[in-house]
Amino acid sequence: MTTLRLQTFASALAFALVLCGVLGSQGCATRSEAYAWPAKVVSSDQLRPAEPLRLTIPRRNMNDPMPSGTAVLRVHVDELGIVRKTSLEGSSGNAALDAAAQRTLVGARFVPYREEGEAMAVTTLMPINVRASSRCQETRPLDC
Repeated sequence: MTTLRLQTFASALAFALVLCGVLGSQGCATRSEAYAWPAKVVSSDQLRPAEPLRLTIPRRNMNDPMPSGTAVLRVHVDELGIVRKTSLEGSSGNAALDAAAQRTLVGARFVPYREEGEAMAVTTLMPINVRASSRCQETRPLDC
């Protein structure tokens, strides 16, 4: 019975791969791939968050110091001001901080970018700068 299930799964997987090859990226695009990077590039200073951005960095050991650094993300903001896609362009040097920066922006809302009164989708490079405050230097992380 297990062999039959594996063969069925393998057949379905092979069919999906062939179908993707036939259809190209249109038939097999993931949700984030469905959005092409907008040609219009703007400075991150030209975008304003519609709501506060909240960055959360999970830590396995609460005695570890808070990570600090700057992650630079390439961000696609659609004509409604919704972030549709991000990619890491410059690492902070801390994988947890980089991942947290991306999670913070996915689905975030900005005031739509307008040119001549018309809202348009844009691409921007957005630095996410995280610095542990000085009051956290010699205290337990839960106190910060």
